[in-house]
Amino acid sequence: MGKKTDIKQYLPVFVGSTYEDLKPYREAVKDTLVRLETIVRGMEYFGSKPGSPKDECLKVVNGCKVYIGIFAMRYGSIDTESGKSMTQLEYEEAQRLQLPTLIYLLDEEHQPVLTKYIDIDDKAQMLANLKEVLKKRHMVSFFTNPESLARQISLDLPSVLSDIGAEVLQAESEMSFDVVNFIRRFEARPKKYANQEFNAVVKFKYPANLAIGKNASALGLECGDALWTSGTFSELHGGPTGDFYASGFVADWLENADITKKHSLRLRTIFGVDFEVEYTDQGTKSYDTAKSAYLIIAPPE
Repeated sequence: MGKKTDIKQYLPVFVGSTYEDLKPYREAVKDTLVRLETIVRGMEYFGSKPGSPKDECLKVVNGCKVYIGIFAMRYGSIDTESGKSMTQLEYEEAQRLQLPTLIYLLDEEHQPVLTKYIDIDDKAQMLANLKEVLKKRHMVSFFTNPESLARQISLDLPSVLSDIGAEVLQAESEMSFDVVNFIRRFEARPKKYANQEFNAVVKFKYPANLAIGKNASALGLECGDALWTSGTFSELHGGPTGDFYASGFVADWLENADITKKHSLRLRTIFGVDFEVEYTDQGTKSYDTAKSAYLIIAPPE
């Protein structure tokens, strides 16, 4: 455990999102922020205020040190004056104030959502436009359930707090996530634990090579662009091994990565199914095989 100081630093963090559809997610995030000794600010805590909802909401954003934005499938209630949702106005105010910002988007392909929590028509388009802006301005992370969201924030927030001068108890922030056990669960049931993000230290065994076409396709990667290598998680995490893939600008980094050094990486678990054919004396046999690996989504800073 980290060493506690006599005076705790309670720093206000604004959590912006729609509400009814994300209640369990906000609750999980609140527990994480409390463990990191921050003050949670959000719609649950507004209470009765004399000003308009928009004015009071933006006033709360003004009093915070960090902004966390969580976006699922609802755009949110519209402010009649600006024509924008309150959630978008909160985000824009945080950017105007240049608050350190963490953005999390629901993984739409791997997490089913109740129809009543999905916006349609104009609101759906406005949400899609906002998400495109978020992806261009920030390195976003994706979540599938309250636990994965809370875990990602527990990994991301300490460095942000440290950058603004807060003393962070790193051991406490990571106590809810055991990398070794998570890797073992993923290896045992890759489909269940796919699309989860985490940080880990990795040492590659070989220089990167072009990913074999069928492996890249099975894992949802672009054939001809994705690179592959094998590696070992650092001794800190128990030393398990795995296959590591990268595409796009991350593949540009992996192509020249120094295999003699350890690298601190942001990873995502990925899973796919490949169709195999085996030729025998009795004829051909075909069967599905599971493919699991780790996608490097951010190179070392």
